[in-house]
Amino acid sequence: MSISYILVLFLTQMSVGMVAAVALLPPKLVDARFFGSVGFWAFLFTGIGLFVRLKSTFHLPEIFGGASAVQGLSKAMWISYVSFFALCAFLWLRMRFRDVSPPKAELILISAVGLAGVVLDSLLFRPSLPPAWAQNVLMPMNFVTTSLILGGFLAGMMFGHHYLMNTEIPKKLLVTMAWILIGIMALRIVAVGATLAIFKEFVRPDSNFLDALVSIQGHGIFFWQRVLVGLFIPAVVVGLIYGTARIGSNQSATGIMYVAIAFVFIGELAARYLFLLSAIPL
Repeated sequence: MSISYILVLFLTQMSVGMVAAVALLPPKLVDARFFGSVGFWAFLFTGIGLFVRLKSTFHLPEIFGGASAVQGLSKAMWISYVSFFALCAFLWLRMRFRDVSPPKAELILISAVGLAGVVLDSLLFRPSLPPAWAQNVLMPMNFVTTSLILGGFLAGMMFGHHYLMNTEIPKKLLVTMAWILIGIMALRIVAVGATLAIFKEFVRPDSNFLDALVSIQGHGIFFWQRVLVGLFIPAVVVGLIYGTARIGSNQSATGIMYVAIAFVFIGELAARYLFLLSAIPL
């Protein structure tokens, strides 16, 4: 598998997740320059991701149907991502020349377009494993929650840094961002747990795939890295972010966010490896 597979999915999903996370903030209370920064990085990351995707060929293992197998979905996915790319560019340019925060409806629209691209993208990477309904549920669920956790924690880190640069932003907003990250973290944990349960009950009920997955004799080290480093530690860290933000220790909360994003990235990288190895979208 080419490294471009991981790079493309990381960049596009992270970009969408950034906008989706900040869309939950009350825009009138946030400095417009922060939304401009989010728009710029989402625009840049999406552009790089689409360029790499255009110039690369994914060689998925045989268990996958292949991203080129469903031309209609592929075309719709490209339309969604290109539209998201254009909307992020518009957001960045407008914030650059107008010191007015965007309306919440605009942020929600951009997020919806990007999330549509993520869902369509997930359907292109469905494993050829029955039952079909399980793959149709699990793939979008995991791609969307991956997008939210990657982009959400990156946006949180940027927001904390911006908070230190602009002391006029109400302190309660950092607590709001912490709650957003707690919600995203909970969704990701539920998605991983539901995936394991559905695979055990419906996809591979007659096999001992779970024993093989968790055994440290084989690839279990990557599973535990994914669970402990990518889920358990960030769940603890996000609680620390909330605690420090609640008492007004903004600098400490921002520093902890830098730590959290590193663990999240490591966990999602391990999840990508396990997905290609076992076709289980963790």
